[in-house]
Amino acid sequence: MKRKIPVNRALIVVLPALVLSACLRSSTTRSGNEPTSTNKTGSGSSYAVAVAKLTDACTLMPTDYVQKLVPGAYAPTTERYPLRCTVRNDKSALEITFDNGPDEPIKGADSLAGLAKAAYLERLDPVSKGDVYLTVILGRDEKDFNHNLHVEVAGHDGKDHKDDAIAIARDVLAHLK
Repeated sequence: MKRKIPVNRALIVVLPALVLSACLRSSTTRSGNEPTSTNKTGSGSSYAVAVAKLTDACTLMPTDYVQKLVPGAYAPTTERYPLRCTVRNDKSALEITFDNGPDEPIKGADSLAGLAKAAYLERLDPVSKGDVYLTVILGRDEKDFNHNLHVEVAGHDGKDHKDDAIAIARDVLAHLK
């Protein structure tokens, strides 16, 4: 005679899901000795640690580039979530944003060396290719949150703003140290 063991049906689903989740988590968790950034402090990327403490992105907006790229700009607008500063006039816009996005390569973007952990440049206008969006992966802070810097230059003037976006990112990074 077979004996029936009462089993809660929910456990049949929950337990395997929990085990699978734990296995996936352990394979993607960084070891304590693995560096997370080229500019690492003892407990996280120095850039990411600085951004985690930042409350106003406009304090890092390079005024010389504002004057050059957005002459006669209106007062900057600031946002807290995500941390963003936008400067614009009737034609052009310059924006820096910090977020906790992924630290993965961006499909279709050009990879750039020499900016924090990694950097990717996207062309906003496929025809003129002048307006750009640069994502700089800053690394992880003490709480293991990834931080990114985004620089958008929309001159709408037909000029290539790749070098401007890189220079703005370098300026922002210099002020984060």
